[in-house]
Amino acid sequence: MEATFQINNNPKKRTFIYKGFKAFSNGAYQNALFFFSQALFLDKDDLNAKIGLLLADIAMDFPKEAYGFYELYQNLLNSQPRAARAKVQHQILDLIKSFDSNLNKLSDLFYDEDSIKADSIDGILYKDFKKLTKNKNFKKTFQSLMFSTKIIFTNKNDFYDFLELLIENDLYEMSISYIENIQNLTFYDNKINKILQKAAQKQSENTKTH
Repeated sequence: MEATFQINNNPKKRTFIYKGFKAFSNGAYQNALFFFSQALFLDKDDLNAKIGLLLADIAMDFPKEAYGFYELYQNLLNSQPRAARAKVQHQILDLIKSFDSNLNKLSDLFYDEDSIKADSIDGILYKDFKKLTKNKNFKKTFQSLMFSTKIIFTNKNDFYDFLELLIENDLYEMSISYIENIQNLTFYDNKINKILQKAAQKQSENTKTH
């Protein structure tokens, strides 16, 4: 046990991780890859180094998206208690891996509204779902539908609006779950980043009050 403790807290490892994120922030992605690889050589299970390595790898082709993940990672770490650090890291790893392994177009996620015929819809259009919730309790309406039908989105703005409504109605964990389970995450952008931050903040506030 003592040997493992010493390896996991190796000051060299911490230095490599620090240099890795500094290189990443400066756009020196090859250098970042090297530093994170060295850190993982010292401790193959370090989640911080794993995240850094994946971010540096993604940044070689998608720097904007990689930096978006990095900002989200830092914001989540800063908004959550230290005890939740590992949970945050696993969430970020899942998001990054989903992005990295599913380089498909956002259009695969949505349906073309013009091509949808009323008799062929296997679910409910989001615009119709919103009509249902207009004069009713959103939370109850959503929960009554979620197990019996699926909500069909025809554009990403509707999807963003839906995620925001989930958070506003204290269904923030569901909002996070929707984002984590998206198979085609190449549309990850600042809007998704802000929604995740809002959900994390709501989650943090709820944890403090209970």
